[in-house]
Amino acid sequence: MNRVDKLLKDIKALKVQGARNVAKAGICAIIWTVEDSKAKTKEQLIEELRRARGKIMHVRPTEPMLRNMMRESVDFAISEIAGRPAASVEAIKRKVIRDEEEYLCRMDAAMANIAEFGAMLLPEKGMVVTHCHSSTVTGILKRAKKDGKKISVVCCETRPRFQGRITAAELAKAGMDVTITVDMGLNKFMKKADLVLVGADAITAMGDLINKVGTSSVARIARMNDVSFYSAAELYKYDPLTLYGEREEIEERDPKEVWERPPRGVKVSNPAFDATAARYINGYITEMGVVPPQALSSIAMKKLKGGL
Repeated sequence: MNRVDKLLKDIKALKVQGARNVAKAGICAIIWTVEDSKAKTKEQLIEELRRARGKIMHVRPTEPMLRNMMRESVDFAISEIAGRPAASVEAIKRKVIRDEEEYLCRMDAAMANIAEFGAMLLPEKGMVVTHCHSSTVTGILKRAKKDGKKISVVCCETRPRFQGRITAAELAKAGMDVTITVDMGLNKFMKKADLVLVGADAITAMGDLINKVGTSSVARIARMNDVSFYSAAELYKYDPLTLYGEREEIEERDPKEVWERPPRGVKVSNPAFDATAARYINGYITEMGVVPPQALSSIAMKKLKGGL
C-alpha cells in the first residue's frame, strides 16, 4: 500500500478527523502523488492528478471542504502544466508541489483569522459550550485565553466515538477550565452558558449547518435558554451543489461503533452528522469575519470563484 492509499484509509477510519484536517490531508495526498509520480510526460502527470483527485474527493461523503479544495487545487495545477509548454516534467512537478504547499500555508492563515474574529466575539469572562472536536473551535478558545479572557468550557462527550474527550484534553493541556459531560447532560450547564461554539463539516445554500450528530439538539437547547449559537467555519465548507437543490449527504457510519454485538433483531443507526437549521444559528465565524447564515452563500461563492 502506498502512502496516499494509507492516508485515505486513515481518513475513512477516522484516524484523521475534522473537515479542515481532512482537507489538509487531501492537499498532502496531492503533494505525495506528484512526489511519487513516475510520469514521463505532462499528459501522464495530468492523468495521475485527475485519478488522485477522484479517489481523494470521495473518501468520505460529507466533506465539501475537501471536494472544493481538490477541484480548485488540481484544476490550478493542470492549468499550470498546460501554461508551461517549454518546462520539463520535473520542473513542473516542483512547481505543482510548491503551489500545493502554498494552499496549506493559506489554510493556516485563514485559521488564524478565524481564531482572531472568534476570540473577539467571546466575553471577557464566561462559559462556552461546545460539541464534538474542531481544531477551529479550540483555536478560537486558546486565542481567547491568550488574549486574557477568562473562559470556562463545557464539552459534550460526543458519542459514539467520544470526540469531546479530544477537545477536553486539548483545552486542559492549554491550561483552560474545562468540564466534560454526557451528551444530554448539557442542559444543566446551558442555563449558565454565554454562548455555544461548534465547528462545521458542511454549510448549505440555505445557511443550514451540517455538523456532528447531536449538534441540532444542542442548538435547540441553546435557543430554549436564549443562548447564542455560533459555528466556526472556513468558507470552503460551503457546498455549492446545494444551491441547485442537491441535499448534503449524511454519512452513515459502521453500526459496530454504537454496539459491537447487538442482540438479534436490534437494528442500529449510526449517522455521523445532522442538520441544524439556519434559524437556530446566530452567525458563522469565518476568515472574512462573523457572517449571518442568510449571507454566507453569496460570500462563499465569491471565495470559491476567487480561490484561496
